[in-house]
Amino acid sequence: MALKNKRVLVLDDEELILELVRDIFQILEFEVETVLDGQEAIEVFKKAKAKGRPFDLVILDMTLPGELDGAATLQEIRKIDPEIKAVVSSGYSAEDIISNARKYGFDAAVPKPYSITILRETVNNLLK
Repeated sequence: MALKNKRVLVLDDEELILELVRDIFQILEFEVETVLDGQEAIEVFKKAKAKGRPFDLVILDMTLPGELDGAATLQEIRKIDPEIKAVVSSGYSAEDIISNARKYGFDAAVPKPYSITILRETVNNLLK
């Protein structure tokens, strides 16, 4: 299955990280949308599904300001699409969620700072 043109939604509260991940996914020939908070992620995900252009994968930062962290955002997204592939991301490698992503409902984890190699391998493994 060709992975070109797969749709990815990335949630992070830091614009510089979103710019970096946007560039990485464009190099990998994925279509990427980025958002800054959990509520926006849920709305963008819902609208894309309603328009018949659903995302193939979401990457959610774990630590976010406000009420919705990455895990809470994923719970809401899974209500819309229980089969969505989800990756948790964090700059805190000591966090339990990075080593136990499945326990928190995620399919995989990617530490920050992002490595194009690790990101590509993780995404390819989930979408193959």
